[in-house]
Amino acid sequence: MSTGVILPSDTETEEVVASSLESSRYGYPVQVASWILVGAVLILWGLRFGVAMQLSPWYSVADVISIASGLTVIVGAPYLARKGWDGALLWVVVGIVVAAFCAWSYQEILLSPSYATDELAFDQFAAHLFLHGIDPYGVSLGAAFQRYQVSPDAYTLTFQGHPVTMLSYPSLSFLLYVPLMFLGFHAQAGEIMDISAWAVSIVLSVVYVKDSWRTLVLVLGSLSAYIAYAVGGVTDALFLPFLICSIAYTGRFVDGKRWGFISPVMLGVAMAVKQTPWLVAPFLAVVVVRWSADTAGWAKARTCLVRFVALAGLGFGIWQLPFMVIDFHSWILGIMTPLRGSIVPSGQGLVALTLSFGVGGGGIEWLTVMSVLAMVGGCVFLWFDWKSSAWMSFMLPSIALFFATRSFGSYFVSLIPATMVVLSQWPRYKIARRSRIVAPAVIISSSLLLVTLGVWALSAPPEQLKIVGIHTSGQLATVDSVTLQVANPGSRPITPVYTSEFLGSFTSPWTLLSGPRTIAPGSTGYVKLGSPNFPAQPSLLGGFQMVAFSTHTISVTSVYKPELLHVALVPDAVDQSIKVDAPIEIRAELLNRFDQRVKVAGVPVFLGQVIYAQRGLVYSSASINKSSPGATPVEELTNATGVAVFRVVDRFAESNPVSFEANLVSSSGFYPYGYSQIVPVRFVQR
Repeated sequence: MSTGVILPSDTETEEVVASSLESSRYGYPVQVASWILVGAVLILWGLRFGVAMQLSPWYSVADVISIASGLTVIVGAPYLARKGWDGALLWVVVGIVVAAFCAWSYQEILLSPSYATDELAFDQFAAHLFLHGIDPYGVSLGAAFQRYQVSPDAYTLTFQGHPVTMLSYPSLSFLLYVPLMFLGFHAQAGEIMDISAWAVSIVLSVVYVKDSWRTLVLVLGSLSAYIAYAVGGVTDALFLPFLICSIAYTGRFVDGKRWGFISPVMLGVAMAVKQTPWLVAPFLAVVVVRWSADTAGWAKARTCLVRFVALAGLGFGIWQLPFMVIDFHSWILGIMTPLRGSIVPSGQGLVALTLSFGVGGGGIEWLTVMSVLAMVGGCVFLWFDWKSSAWMSFMLPSIALFFATRSFGSYFVSLIPATMVVLSQWPRYKIARRSRIVAPAVIISSSLLLVTLGVWALSAPPEQLKIVGIHTSGQLATVDSVTLQVANPGSRPITPVYTSEFLGSFTSPWTLLSGPRTIAPGSTGYVKLGSPNFPAQPSLLGGFQMVAFSTHTISVTSVYKPELLHVALVPDAVDQSIKVDAPIEIRAELLNRFDQRVKVAGVPVFLGQVIYAQRGLVYSSASINKSSPGATPVEELTNATGVAVFRVVDRFAESNPVSFEANLVSSSGFYPYGYSQIVPVRFVQR
């Protein structure tokens, strides 16, 4: 395929020749190592099937085929490196990887059929409404939450504490699901399409990258982050095949050759799926203009840019036009939702410091300024240094998104496969003399970015939060209510919306049980909050934070660290039936977070007993440390070795095993924690 490569100078030719000689020295060992890596990937695919053999015995067949293929590839790596990537061998390996990915995805759907993101649920529900003649942009999609079993922790919240219930993506995000649903495939249609799109992306990447890089494509396509996103409800995989096709035909478009129009049209189609390709478009336009100007002059470059924008607009607009005509206001409001400032910040970029430490909580808008500066600075840099930096067209948007208020992990990895295709398809040069404009432009843009970063970091949050008390759910070991101290050092009253944050996501807003809803300027208040649902209750086994949102600002508490001690019962299993009146000894050992014995005396340990019968809980009648029959729980102090000893005897035979479980109690909060494992004991007649 023609890429419109400019003829290099004599110096550049010498560099290419030297590079070829260098690759001949190290190329074979690298190829052997690459094949070994592919073999390891096939083995890992086989290992992933271990958890699904209980679902279907056929997964054992997939396990055996994947592992056997991997071992074969590793053993045959030297031969494969000499033969190279060609013919049937290439597609046999690609077919095994893709088939393994699809089989594993089906396994994950069976294990967890609920949708993990609101975006996937909204897209499929929008397709469902479209099939029934309803414009999905003009109605609430809140019914999708229950229809696809979306956890409340996956809702996208506004600063007012309300979940976003409108369609927030361009129309092709759901129109791609329509053919599948029209044929009657409604269950997990969204996941099926995302999985299929990632499989197609792997195949297209293999087609369009260099032979020596195809092993890397298979390794990249099998990384846990990508396959988890594809099956977990992150819809980025949908636009990736279109971006890859756009890259592959960019050279033909610049040269004005046949089928070159595919490049801008496919970019427009990718933009019609999700907003991420919108950020790629300006960088790709810069490359097209500079590439065309160096090839055929600036007059041709201007014409090329006009054609590129027009065709990209056609690829985008043809899918949006019906909805623009029906209800333009709802359509534009929907597709611009992710760019609006009313949605609470979240993600793993720079905003993570705000969510964890409160850094810059009073200046969230500065993150948007930094993101815009990174976009503009990246375009300027690419304009003057496109020959050696064109490959960065698909990574510079990820850098800009690193500073955004919503910067999820998928933003940083979804464009890497496209970048590999760019490196393989587009020309690259080593420039001996840099433009005199590049260095000053980089210095100025970097300085502006650093100044803005400093302003953001020094922005103080409008309120200060502190957890002063918690209430737990007992044996469930979760926090169901908290008491917060809320200080407002500002000059204006605040009415925060409170939520908890753990495992990297926000929960539904917590309910105000008591205390002031509005905190006056310069005052401190105490509020008691209740969890709105069970998924919102943080576990006592890990730390959590409470977060307050108010008028585009964020304040967070320090991490509430749980008690780190817990209890283990010895023996951990009683394999034989115990006769009535025969005492047994159960020891409760005090352990730290690394399961090491803590030798502290005088720590109260509570041992409880109950029967988990088929029809519910039943009181048991065992006596613990000479207590009354059935008394539970019974307290005992640890000895010098950190062990509490319990002697148990039952005077009556039980029809079901008696289950024993020990726990600790917080000396400050007086809540139970550190539960041991459950040890069932069956008591029988002599």
